[in-house]
Amino acid sequence: MDLFEKYSHEKFKNPWIARALTDKSYKNLYQRIHHEEYQGTVNTDLATYGDAVIKLCYLELLLDKTMLLTIDKSKVESDEYLVDVVAKHYDLVKFIDFDTNDVNKPIDYNHKRYQNSNGNASKYIATAVEAMIGAIYKSTRDLSEITKLLSTWMSF
Repeated sequence: MDLFEKYSHEKFKNPWIARALTDKSYKNLYQRIHHEEYQGTVNTDLATYGDAVIKLCYLELLLDKTMLLTIDKSKVESDEYLVDVVAKHYDLVKFIDFDTNDVNKPIDYNHKRYQNSNGNASKYIATAVEAMIGAIYKSTRDLSEITKLLSTWMSF
Protein backbone atom coordinates (compact mmCIF):
# COMPACT_ATOMS: atom_id res chain seq x y z
CA MET A 1 0.00 0.00 0.00
CA ASP A 2 1.59 3.27 -1.05
CA LEU A 3 1.16 6.73 0.49
CA PHE A 4 -1.74 7.76 -1.75
CA GLU A 5 -3.66 4.56 -1.17
CA LYS A 6 -3.07 4.75 2.58
CA TYR A 7 -4.41 8.29 2.82
CA SER A 8 -7.38 7.68 0.52
CA HIS A 9 -8.68 5.29 3.20
CA GLU A 10 -8.42 7.97 5.91
CA LYS A 11 -11.35 10.03 4.71
CA PHE A 12 -13.22 9.79 8.00
CA LYS A 13 -10.14 10.25 10.19
CA ASN A 14 -8.35 13.12 8.47
CA PRO A 15 -10.12 16.43 7.74
CA TRP A 16 -7.64 17.29 4.96
CA ILE A 17 -8.44 14.03 3.18
CA ALA A 18 -12.19 14.52 3.68
CA ARG A 19 -11.85 17.95 2.08
CA ALA A 20 -9.73 16.58 -0.79
CA LEU A 21 -12.40 14.01 -1.58
CA THR A 22 -15.34 16.44 -1.56
CA ASP A 23 -16.15 17.81 -5.00
CA LYS A 24 -17.86 21.21 -5.23
CA SER A 25 -20.94 19.54 -6.76
CA TYR A 26 -21.50 17.79 -3.42
CA LYS A 27 -23.05 21.02 -2.10
CA ASN A 28 -26.04 20.51 -4.44
CA LEU A 29 -26.54 16.90 -3.39
CA TYR A 30 -26.24 17.78 0.30
CA GLN A 31 -28.79 20.58 -0.04
CA ARG A 32 -31.28 18.27 -1.79
CA ILE A 33 -30.91 15.56 0.86
CA HIS A 34 -30.72 17.70 4.01
CA HIS A 35 -32.67 20.77 2.85
CA GLU A 36 -29.98 23.04 4.23
CA GLU A 37 -26.79 24.72 3.02
CA TYR A 38 -23.60 22.62 3.03
CA GLN A 39 -21.24 24.07 5.64
CA GLY A 40 -18.19 21.93 4.84
CA THR A 41 -15.25 22.68 2.63
CA VAL A 42 -14.64 21.40 -0.88
CA ASN A 43 -11.48 20.44 -2.73
CA THR A 44 -10.92 23.23 -5.27
CA ASP A 45 -8.47 25.38 -3.27
CA LEU A 46 -6.70 22.31 -1.91
CA ALA A 47 -6.32 21.09 -5.51
CA THR A 48 -4.52 24.31 -6.43
CA TYR A 49 -2.20 23.74 -3.47
CA GLY A 50 -1.67 20.09 -4.48
CA ASP A 51 -0.97 21.06 -8.07
CA ALA A 52 1.91 23.24 -6.85
CA VAL A 53 3.26 20.37 -4.75
CA ILE A 54 3.02 18.02 -7.74
CA LYS A 55 4.87 20.50 -9.97
CA LEU A 56 7.66 20.96 -7.39
CA CYS A 57 8.08 17.22 -6.83
CA TYR A 58 8.18 16.44 -10.54
CA LEU A 59 10.75 19.20 -11.04
CA GLU A 60 12.82 17.61 -8.27
CA LEU A 61 12.60 14.25 -10.05
CA LEU A 62 13.27 15.51 -13.57
CA LEU A 63 15.61 18.50 -13.24
CA ASP A 64 18.90 17.78 -15.04
CA LYS A 65 17.66 14.30 -15.96
CA THR A 66 15.89 15.12 -19.20
CA MET A 67 16.51 17.39 -22.13
CA LEU A 68 12.77 18.06 -22.42
CA LEU A 69 11.93 19.04 -18.84
CA THR A 70 8.78 21.03 -19.58
CA ILE A 71 7.39 18.42 -21.97
CA ASP A 72 8.20 15.41 -19.78
CA LYS A 73 6.80 17.11 -16.67
CA SER A 74 3.63 18.21 -18.44
CA LYS A 75 2.87 14.62 -19.50
CA VAL A 76 2.79 13.22 -15.96
CA GLU A 77 1.02 16.19 -14.37
CA SER A 78 -1.68 16.63 -17.02
CA ASP A 79 -5.35 16.12 -16.18
CA GLU A 80 -5.45 13.31 -18.72
CA TYR A 81 -2.65 11.43 -16.94
CA LEU A 82 -4.10 12.12 -13.50
CA VAL A 83 -7.48 10.71 -14.59
CA ASP A 84 -6.62 7.94 -17.08
CA VAL A 85 -3.64 6.58 -15.16
CA VAL A 86 -3.41 7.72 -11.53
CA ALA A 87 -7.08 7.91 -10.48
CA LYS A 88 -7.86 4.73 -12.38
CA HIS A 89 -5.00 2.91 -10.63
CA TYR A 90 -6.48 3.77 -7.21
CA ASP A 91 -10.13 3.60 -8.32
CA LEU A 92 -10.42 7.04 -6.77
CA VAL A 93 -13.99 7.78 -7.90
CA LYS A 94 -15.35 5.42 -5.25
CA PHE A 95 -13.91 7.72 -2.54
CA ILE A 96 -15.10 11.09 -3.92
CA ASP A 97 -18.24 12.79 -2.60
CA PHE A 98 -20.01 14.44 -5.54
CA ASP A 99 -23.50 15.02 -6.85
CA THR A 100 -24.37 11.62 -8.28
CA ASN A 101 -27.39 13.08 -10.08
CA ASP A 102 -25.27 15.45 -12.16
CA VAL A 103 -25.58 14.17 -15.72
CA ASN A 104 -22.25 15.76 -16.64
CA LYS A 105 -20.26 13.57 -14.27
CA PRO A 106 -18.23 10.82 -15.93
CA ILE A 107 -18.89 7.19 -15.15
CA ASP A 108 -15.37 5.93 -15.84
CA TYR A 109 -11.75 7.09 -16.17
CA ASN A 110 -11.67 7.77 -19.92
CA HIS A 111 -10.61 11.44 -19.93
CA LYS A 112 -10.92 11.82 -23.72
CA ARG A 113 -14.51 10.53 -23.77
CA TYR A 114 -15.72 13.53 -21.76
CA GLN A 115 -14.03 16.28 -23.74
CA ASN A 116 -16.49 18.64 -25.38
CA SER A 117 -16.99 22.33 -26.04
CA ASN A 118 -17.86 22.90 -22.37
CA GLY A 119 -14.55 21.54 -21.10
CA ASN A 120 -14.00 18.11 -19.61
CA ALA A 121 -16.39 16.53 -17.15
CA SER A 122 -13.67 14.26 -15.76
CA LYS A 123 -11.86 17.34 -14.44
CA TYR A 124 -13.41 16.68 -11.04
CA ILE A 125 -11.39 13.44 -10.86
CA ALA A 126 -8.11 15.24 -11.67
CA THR A 127 -9.05 17.90 -9.11
CA ALA A 128 -9.46 15.19 -6.47
CA VAL A 129 -6.03 13.71 -7.28
CA GLU A 130 -4.39 17.14 -6.96
CA ALA A 131 -6.33 17.85 -3.75
CA MET A 132 -5.25 14.49 -2.31
CA ILE A 133 -1.60 15.39 -2.87
CA GLY A 134 -2.24 18.74 -1.19
CA ALA A 135 -3.95 16.97 1.72
CA ILE A 136 -1.15 14.44 2.08
CA TYR A 137 1.40 17.25 2.17
CA LYS A 138 -0.67 19.21 4.72
CA SER A 139 -0.83 16.04 6.83
CA THR A 140 2.82 14.97 6.56
CA ARG A 141 4.79 18.11 5.63
CA ASP A 142 7.13 15.67 3.87
CA LEU A 143 7.95 16.46 0.25
CA SER A 144 10.42 13.57 0.04
CA GLU A 145 7.66 11.00 0.58
CA ILE A 146 5.46 12.67 -2.01
CA THR A 147 8.37 12.83 -4.45
CA LYS A 148 8.89 9.07 -3.99
CA LEU A 149 5.18 8.50 -4.61
CA LEU A 150 5.21 10.59 -7.80
CA SER A 151 8.28 8.71 -8.95
CA THR A 152 6.22 5.51 -8.85
CA TRP A 153 3.44 7.24 -10.78
CA MET A 154 5.88 7.87 -13.61
CA SER A 155 6.20 4.11 -14.06
CA PHE A 156 2.45 3.36 -14.16
